[in-house]
Amino acid sequence: MMKNYQHNIIHQLSETMDSLWRIGQYMKDAEVDGHPEEVEFWRGFKETLEKQMVMLKDRLEKIVKEQGLDIS
Repeated sequence: MMKNYQHNIIHQLSETMDSLWRIGQYMKDAEVDGHPEEVEFWRGFKETLEKQMVMLKDRLEKIVKEQGLDIS
């Protein structure tokens, strides 16, 4: 059975990816509404999430490489 810490990394990666998608929608809304400052705000926020996503992905890759995942 998958360990909790492994599940937590996978779950957070999924949540972060969902958030990135939503941020893209927020940016589109701000563009449509004519608010370039809001677009820039969300762009910066998105960059932060992208960094977090890379951290999570790298951690998951390390776990899989070193320990594998038991998903039975």
